[in-house]
Amino acid sequence: MEKRSVEASKIEIDAVDSMCREPLNASISKKQLIALLNKNGIDETKILETPEVKAEDVILTLRKAKVKVPEAFFKDLACAVGLPFLSQPRIKKFSHHGDKCKSVTVLPYRVIQEYLIIPLEITKSTAKLALANPFNHKAMMVLQILLGDRQISWHVASSESIDMAVEKVYREIYKQNALFDLYYRSPDESAHKVLFQNQKYWIIGILIAVIVAGIINSAWTFAFLFAAVNFAYFVINPLKIYISLKGFQKGNITCITPEQVAAAQDEDMPVYTVLVPVYHEARVLPQVMMNLYQMDYPKNKLDIKILIEEKDEETLEEAKSLGLFGEPKEMAKGIPAEEYREFLKVFDPVVIPQADITTKPRACNYGLLRAKGKYCVIYDADDNPDKEQLKTAAIAFSQASENIACLQSKLNFYNASENLLSRWFSIEYSYWYDFYLEGLDRVDAPIPLGGTSNHFRIDQLRELGGWDPYNVTEDADLGLRISRRKLKTAMLECYTYEEATLNVWSWIKQRSRWYKGHAQTYLVHMRHPVKLLADLGWKKFLLFQFTFGGSIFMPIINPFLWIMTGVSLFAPWLFNSLYLLPIQSICIFNLIVGNSAYLLLYAAACIKTKKYRSLPYALTMPAYWLLISVAALRGLKQLITNPFYWEKTVHGVSKTKK
Repeated sequence: MEKRSVEASKIEIDAVDSMCREPLNASISKKQLIALLNKNGIDETKILETPEVKAEDVILTLRKAKVKVPEAFFKDLACAVGLPFLSQPRIKKFSHHGDKCKSVTVLPYRVIQEYLIIPLEITKSTAKLALANPFNHKAMMVLQILLGDRQISWHVASSESIDMAVEKVYREIYKQNALFDLYYRSPDESAHKVLFQNQKYWIIGILIAVIVAGIINSAWTFAFLFAAVNFAYFVINPLKIYISLKGFQKGNITCITPEQVAAAQDEDMPVYTVLVPVYHEARVLPQVMMNLYQMDYPKNKLDIKILIEEKDEETLEEAKSLGLFGEPKEMAKGIPAEEYREFLKVFDPVVIPQADITTKPRACNYGLLRAKGKYCVIYDADDNPDKEQLKTAAIAFSQASENIACLQSKLNFYNASENLLSRWFSIEYSYWYDFYLEGLDRVDAPIPLGGTSNHFRIDQLRELGGWDPYNVTEDADLGLRISRRKLKTAMLECYTYEEATLNVWSWIKQRSRWYKGHAQTYLVHMRHPVKLLADLGWKKFLLFQFTFGGSIFMPIINPFLWIMTGVSLFAPWLFNSLYLLPIQSICIFNLIVGNSAYLLLYAAACIKTKKYRSLPYALTMPAYWLLISVAALRGLKQLITNPFYWEKTVHGVSKTKK
């Protein structure tokens, strides 16, 4: 049945071709086009009246302004220019036929989107193409050159028909690429499998060795493990403190001054893609759209992809209501009605097809495949970035060496003072982003990226394979892959403000996912330690073990050390055999000097970020460490039982305004 339908469609098109072989009528003026639009019920033609909009720009301008142009206009247009017209049902028949729809992929997705041209059928001697903008003579000439001596027959189709055909063809291709591109490129770097066979053998072997040693002599086994742990702390803590102190230094290579940003010309700015993955975020979608629209960047060079999961009906309905897919039912607050269409221009809603897993990195990969920019950045649904952040990043990239593939902005919270948990969370972020990551940058260590506000050179990001959709902290993993490719991440002197989780249980679920993902990342990159050493070099390899690795193991071990410390205070005779003189000194150093140094660093972070009211709370951070350990233990359990599950953090619950 399908074959007969396609053949019938082919006969119909051939018949129309034979009736309409006249050369393209190039004499139609912009004024006549506007009259044709008015005839077909399009009243929003004021945007076309500026001198900058030529006749060849009319259809693209309407498309960018999200003006829905009826198919009847394109049918009239086809007659006016002397070309055959293809209705949507005819295009649909081609796009549903396997052999025919493969022709569409001859052109890259971004070329089709820019020029609104799709190949319908290509043989050795002929080519049939459909286009929605028959005035783009440059694109038509380029295609004539690419297709060589083939006789081309052009057909006019509505932009909606072309979108439908492209979506049908590329949807499945991109769905697979978003999920498996990294796995096919480099299976050893994908978290598709949590553990390789050799890793399982190592872990089982170590456990058996410890159990056997414990059976032979439990006291000496316990004493050895206790000494090893304390010695590791003795090395890791001073190193992390040293790195944090390095973060105090000024003069970062990507420190762009306000004067440089003010002097930047809009025409010199490149197209910037902004990826905004949203999942069950209907409540905060209008606000994040407003935050991004208000950024200081030329609007005609913004490519903001709102990435919405196909099964997320709640957010899809809100997006439709706001006008992302057509006429708005309601308008985002703060935008006058006469400006609303300009507001919508910068947003491109992308529906992510349903797959076996629903993760943020998979959505970002799907958006990356459609990105138009030279650079791109990820923002979460609750983000409120500095207004100049995109310009600052673009300038920093233009001045930095080509080996800097990523710029990480600093993160903190706009509701930091809402309750005790949000204060602790904010103090931790101030230390992590203002000192520790800065320090990692300065000592040239691999930098685990934050989940948002990472800016990339798109070409390099695509070469890296994008994000790992099976890793629930895809950001940290990508930071390590950047380092393994001899590329660098640098810190950017800009802030993005998020919504701090206010509920303890919600916070534990969020931190459990982070811990699970960091453990995933460590296991993935330690599958082949010798290769990792060759990729990173000795210095970065050791820094990776002591910083990234230490951050994974310490939250798990801490509770046991705290229990032993507490028991030792009330029953010191229980662990006398453990506290040999050298170990005793190391334990005291770790307990007093190590913990005190961290508290001082937290206090310094409060001072540097001018959060003076949070200073007293910095001294209570050990209680926060206990919560981190609870989340880590929960994340370890999930790593074993449910490694790819993405626990959603609910946004939009804070009473504090952005």
